[in-house]
Amino acid sequence: MMLIRVLTAILANLAEAVTQLPKIHASAPPASLVQQGKWWAQAGSHIVHAPHEDSELSPHIKDYYYAYGSHGALTKELKEKRVGGDGRLHIFHLPEGASSLAEEPKTQAARREAISALIQLEHKLVLSDAKLFPVYQLSRSYESGLSQAGQALENQVVESLSEEKLYSQLEALTKLGDGKTMTRSYSNTDATENTVKYLEDQFKDMGYHMCLETRKDKQKSVIAYLEGTTNTDGIVVLGAHYDSRPFEGLAPGAVDNGSGAAAVLSIARAFSKMQVKPKRTIVFAAFAAEEPGLLGSQEFASRLVSNAGSSFLESRADNNADSALNRICDGNAQLLLQQESGLQQNGGSMRKGQRGGKKHEALIMDEIAWKSTNLDDSKGLVVNLESYDWASDVLEHLAQSSAAHNGNDLTLTHSSNPFGSDHMSFLSAGFQAVLSIHGDDEAYPFYHTSDDDLKQVNKTLYTKIVKMNAGALMRLAGTA
Repeated sequence: MMLIRVLTAILANLAEAVTQLPKIHASAPPASLVQQGKWWAQAGSHIVHAPHEDSELSPHIKDYYYAYGSHGALTKELKEKRVGGDGRLHIFHLPEGASSLAEEPKTQAARREAISALIQLEHKLVLSDAKLFPVYQLSRSYESGLSQAGQALENQVVESLSEEKLYSQLEALTKLGDGKTMTRSYSNTDATENTVKYLEDQFKDMGYHMCLETRKDKQKSVIAYLEGTTNTDGIVVLGAHYDSRPFEGLAPGAVDNGSGAAAVLSIARAFSKMQVKPKRTIVFAAFAAEEPGLLGSQEFASRLVSNAGSSFLESRADNNADSALNRICDGNAQLLLQQESGLQQNGGSMRKGQRGGKKHEALIMDEIAWKSTNLDDSKGLVVNLESYDWASDVLEHLAQSSAAHNGNDLTLTHSSNPFGSDHMSFLSAGFQAVLSIHGDDEAYPFYHTSDDDLKQVNKTLYTKIVKMNAGALMRLAGTA
C-alpha cells in the first residue's frame, strides 16, 4: 500500500511538471534562450521560457497571462490553468484569451480572496514575487503645490502625529466590541453599532460636519467632512475600513484594519487641531464591511458618480457643508441623481467623477502596522504603494511626502497590479486611488485570526506610514 502511494505521488509530480513552463534560476543568463529564439520572462526568483516542442503548452507568449493574489483566491479553473509563478505571482495558460474563463476572477473582494486583473505576459518582462516589489522612483520635476506657509503647516501637522498618540488611538479602537468580546465584525450587530457610535463621537469632538452612509443591508460607513474653499476640483478622500475578522468571536483586528481606521481618526484630529483650511474638500471615511467584499467603499464610490456620469457633488447649489453632506449621505441619493439632469444645461458635460478640474482622489490605508521578517534587513521598514500607474498624482504625492518626513527610513515599493482592498472601489470608478499596505502583507501570520492584536504592531513602521499619508493629504488638498 505504501509503495502504491509513493508511485502515485511521483506520477502526480511528473504530470504537474509536464504542464508547467520550463524555468531556470534568475541568476542564469537568458542569452542561450535568445540564441534559441525563445521568449522568456522573469517570475520572481526564476526565469520561465517558451515550452519544449513536445509540450502540450502553447509556444506563443501571447497565450499566457499573469496576476497577483493568494493561492486561495484562485478559482478551480485558474488553478488548473496555472503553469508558473512564484509566491503570490501566478502565470496562466489561456490560449483562448482571458475572456474564455467560465468564471471571472474577483478583484473586488477581501485581500486574500481576490486577485489582480489578468495581464498578457510579455517577452523579457520582469515580475516580482510580491514579497518585495520594485522601489518607487521619485520624480525629479515634482512640486508639492503648497506655498511656504502651506509647507510649514504640513510640517506642523505631521510632527504632531507622535508614535505615542497614534498607538493610543489604535489601542482605543481595538478595545471596541459588543460589551463582552473585542470585535468589530460586520456580522456582530451590537459591536458594529458601538463602533459606529465611537467613530461618530470622535469626529464630532473634533468639530467636523459628519454623517452616516447606510447601505440597504444596514451597514454604516462614518463620514466626516472638511469643506474646501473651491468646488472646481474633486474631493480628496482619506479612508480605511473599520470592520475586523474573524466574523465570530474575538476579533481585535489591530493590524487589519484597526491600524488604518485609527490612522484616519488621528490624521483628522491633527488637521482639526492645526485648523487646516484646504482648497479641495476633504472627506475622512471609515468604511463599513470591507471584509465581506468592499461593501462600504463600493457604496461610497458609487454615490460619487451619478447615472449621468458626473459627480453629484458637482450639482450642489451652495457652500453649506451640511447640505453637501446630505447629498452624499442617506436619504437623498435618488433626489440627487434627478438633479443631475440639470447639470448638462448649467455647465456642459463632464467626464465621470470630474468637477471641472481634477477628479476625486483617494488615499486608502489597510494593514499598515506589521513588519515582515521575510524582508531583507537592508530594506528596513517597507510600505507598498499599490495602484495602477495612471494614479500618478496620488502616488507621487505619497512618495514625496515620505521622502520629506521619513527620509530613507521607510522604503517605498510600488505594485501596479491592484486588488483586494477599498482602493479598488475608487479605481473601478475611474478615480485615482492608492493603497498603503505594509510590505509582504501576504506573509502576515495572524491575518483574520483572534491573534491580530496590539502585540503584532510595529509602532515605528505604523508612525511613518501615517505621517506619509498625512503629508500627502495636505498636498493633494492644498491650503487656502
